[in-house]
Parts: sequence; C-alpha cells; structure tokens
Amino acid sequence: MSLLRISSLAAQVMIATIAVVAVAHAQNTVGTITQVAGVASIQRAGATIAAAPNTPVMLHDKIITQPGASLTITMVDNSYLQLSASTTLTIDESMVVNRVGAPSKVGLAEGTLHSVIQGAMRSSTTKFEVHTPNAVGAVRGTDFIVHAYKRQQP
Repeated sequence: MSLLRISSLAAQVMIATIAVVAVAHAQNTVGTITQVAGVASIQRAGATIAAAPNTPVMLHDKIITQPGASLTITMVDNSYLQLSASTTLTIDESMVVNRVGAPSKVGLAEGTLHSVIQGAMRSSTTKFEVHTPNAVGAVRGTDFIVHAYKRQQP
C-alpha cells in the first residue's frame, strides 16, 4: 500500500469518527441553558462544569443551583424548565421529539422546579415526569411547579 493511500484511508476513518461522535452528542442533547443568574453547575460523566447560557444539557446530567441562583433550560420543542435556588435536578430519561431527544423524566432531589410543557411535548402520546424523593408527577402539557424538600436525618 502506498503512503498516499494509507494517509487517505486514515483521513476517511478520522472524518467518519468525528461524524459518529457529533451524531451521538446531538442525540444525547435534550436542551440548552438559556438563562443563569448566580452560581450553577452541571455534573456530567464525572466532571463538573460551570453552567452558562448556550451550554447544552445532556441525558444523565445533574444540574445544581447554589443559594440565590436560578437557571432556565429550554428544551428542543421550546418547553422549558426553571430551577430556583438550591435545586438539584437530574435528566433521567429522554424521548425523541422532532428527531431530537427531549427530557421525558427528570429527578428533583431538592429545591423548586417550574416546568412549562408545550409544543411537541404537549401531545397526547407524550408525557413528562418529575420524580422527587417521595412523589411522582406526570403531565401532558401544562405549566406546573414542584417542590422537593430534603428530609432531615433524625
């Protein structure tokens, strides 16, 4: 095999790998942070990154707002999740909406979550669930607020 052919083959493999990674990343992205006030972070795959506007939110992310902070996640269908101060939210499951993943099940460990479900997530075939330590709420298109309080240990 000639050096030119080997270089061409290596370039094709590299381009294909980048394309696969980009598609996998896009399929795991369920929304984007559109507003942050105060200090908030995202825990993803063992790393912690600062939450900032235009940061993608991915399946299995844990989003944490500090005291006095708030954050808004806009989902692929323009539904949105607003986290208040001292809130911990996990993106547990997603579904495909318009060929893009959108959160369908989130975990609210503590704090306050204001959810406005609209667009494609509002259809009769989809549902959005919020799981707290002691309750589960499931809706099909609405505006609702859920509070989860951390239980005090005796």
